Formats: sequence, structure tokens, C-alpha cells
Amino acid sequence: MHSAIVRHFLWPLHEAILRRPTLRSLGEMARTQWQTAEQLRGLQEKKLRRLLLHTKNCAPYYAERLDAAGIDPASMTLRDLVRLPTISKDDIRASLDGMVVRDVPGGLFESTTGGSTGNPLRFYMCRERQAADQAARARTRSWFGIEPGARELYLWGSPVEVRTTDRFKKLRDHLTNHLLLDAFDMSPATMDAYLARLAAFDPVHLFGYPSSLAAWSRHAMDHGRGLQTPSLKAVFTTGEVLAPGDRAAIEEAVGVSVADGYGSREAGFIAHQCPEGAYHVTMESVIVELLDERGDAAATGEVVVTHLDGFGMPLIRYRTGDRATRRDGDCPCGRGLECLERIEGRATDSLRRTDGGTAHALSVIYVLRDIAEVRQFRIEQQPDLSLDVEIVADDAFGVPQQARARSLLSRQLGGDVDVRLILVPKIASSESGKHRYVVSQAL
Repeated sequence: MHSAIVRHFLWPLHEAILRRPTLRSLGEMARTQWQTAEQLRGLQEKKLRRLLLHTKNCAPYYAERLDAAGIDPASMTLRDLVRLPTISKDDIRASLDGMVVRDVPGGLFESTTGGSTGNPLRFYMCRERQAADQAARARTRSWFGIEPGARELYLWGSPVEVRTTDRFKKLRDHLTNHLLLDAFDMSPATMDAYLARLAAFDPVHLFGYPSSLAAWSRHAMDHGRGLQTPSLKAVFTTGEVLAPGDRAAIEEAVGVSVADGYGSREAGFIAHQCPEGAYHVTMESVIVELLDERGDAAATGEVVVTHLDGFGMPLIRYRTGDRATRRDGDCPCGRGLECLERIEGRATDSLRRTDGGTAHALSVIYVLRDIAEVRQFRIEQQPDLSLDVEIVADDAFGVPQQARARSLLSRQLGGDVDVRLILVPKIASSESGKHRYVVSQAL
């Protein structure tokens, strides 16, 4: 499909059908990115007051917290935000009903985190929140000369139960110039097939997990090929920490800019690199705090997010579990958006497949994330490719559910993999205190 048709007709029509004000948000963000940091903080404060007034009237969980802190939303300042306690995934699980506001324009949409921490989380989004995140993503593409509607190849993963025969999604991707390749199947034969599809599609930009793009890049270079196409302008990564070695491998294979983004399903589109390399925070939509172990502001600390457009399920001072370092000074690109220097989020191992390829950790994470009876898990692959899977589960996780989990986990690694489920009351932390829930001894 011609990119101009997608940009000016099909994409606006798609967003209008979904009742998402994405184009309006994008127009505003294109303007506000050039404001000063002080002006942007003023915008944040205004939106924070609107959000807190909404939560006080509509979300009992936050109404109680506002009252306990003695906060009047009408006079709220950014400095006052620290008076509210932070929230965690456990808080959301325990108090979800009191956080959700079901009567919002366009309705609510349930989603689930990938569960890379071993604790999948269910949450809700409204259309305004979706539009803000979509607009922020589109804006970052424009930093590299890429407009909506340009051909985009995704090397991405999705839940194991994704319907490959979903005709609507396939038609939508075709009409919006998107091509999805499965990042969970990275066998040598599959990566060869992906190279042929890459050449035929000639994308303007690539998007995917750093580890998957790096594996594909190394495979291509080992066979005397790269990932360059005539139209390629940039490569965008997200979902994991972009390790220096992986960045170098991708850059060698593509010959264009590689820009990393940071966000999460529940917390939104948080920050993205510009051509100068700085991670610009999406200040129009999120307030980012970095907190040390005592909960005080720090130059390096845990990322705590308040999403200013999340009216269906407000996230106010949400602890992501990731760490980042703030960047001092202005970015040479001239944007007023505050910056992060680096992201130190969680990293997960890849797994070895029976066909000699690798499988992204999320391919097995998604299996357990989508089994409602599973509460927590840890997966360790042994040198013989077998899996030891510790699971904290409800009593309803019976023989049929366990058999299905074993079958799906084995399938993700190419089949014929021994999967041992170990039901435990609690997942123990490692001696280092770090929580790695997918570990491979076979790589």
C-alpha cells in the first residue's frame, strides 16, 4: 500500500474507528517537544491535577490515598506528588477493582504484562491512554524522518495462543504497511526465510527485541549478508536492555541508526532515544521519578511512573522494578524533554531450541502468563535442553492444565523437550537478590 494513502486515509480511519484521539495527540506532541523543560513541567502539573480530580471522584483506591495524604487535587503541584505512597504490582493485584474506572469514553480494554519478572499482571487501558502511547511512538519515528504509513517490519513475539488465521489482523497489517515476523522462532532455517521476506518487503524501518534482532543480524553476517534494504532508514529496539554487543551487531548488519525505546505494557511509552542518543522522556504523558532504596529522589534509581492519560485505570507513582540513570544538561537535538542517560532494566536469557536455533525468553513466559491459575514462575533450561519450571499456582491448576503447559512449553522450543513442572509455595530469590525468571544453562 502506498505510504501516503496509509498516512492520510487508512491510519486516520483506523484510529477513528477505534475512537482513539491519536492524531490530535500527535499534533500536540509535535509542538510541545520544542517547549522548555519548565513549560513541559507546567503541562504535567496541569494534567496531574486533572487526573487526580478524576481519580478522587471515580477510583475509591486513590480517593482514600488522597484523603489520607490531605491532598486537594485542585492545588496539587509536582512537588506534592511525593506525599502519595508508591504502588507496586502486588498493590494492583490486591486492589484492582478500586483502581479501575469503567465508565470512560470508548470503554476499557484488558491487557496483560509479558511477565518477565515471573509475576504476570492484568490491567486495563482506556482509549485516551492508548492514543497517547501511539502518538508518542509515532513522534519518535519522525525524529528519524519516518512518517506514519511507512513500511515497518516487526520482529516481535506474541502469546502462544495467537490465532495465525486471524484474517482481520492480517488485513489490517497489510493495509497499514506492517509485516510481522515471529521473534520466538529464530531457527537458522527460519532466519533464512526471514531474509527473503525482508528483501521483498523493503521496509523503511525495523522494530523488535534487541536480542532477536542481534541474533538475526549475526546470522545474516555469518552468511555474507546484511539486513540492509534500499529504503531502510532506522532500526528501533525495545522490550529488553540493549546490550552494547547487540547494538554493535545490529548496526553492522543494517548500516543505519539503531535507536532504543523504553516502556512497558502497563506503564506506557516512557522514553526513547533521539538521533543524538539521549533517552527523551515522554513528559506530556508520563512523570518519571528515580528513587533510591529509601524512596528518595536519586540520579540513579528505580523508575517510578505516573501516567497522565490513564483515566481508565490510573497508575500513580507505579514502581516498575526497572532502574535508570538521569542525564544532566540539555540534549543537542534542542528538545525540552528531560532525558535519561541509560536504562538498566531487567534482562532475560534466550533459550536453545531443538533445531539449533534460539527462542526468546518471552516465548515461554507468554505460555505461563496466559494460564490464569499460574501466579508466579521461574524457568531454568538444563544443558540437555530440558526445562525445570517452578510454579506457584492456584488449587485449580490440575492435571489438564499442567499437561497443556508442558505441551505448549515444549512446542516453543521445537518439540521433544522434557518439561518438568515443580509446584512450590514460593519462588526463592537468588543470593544476589536479582530476580531472573528465565535462565538457560544450554547457551
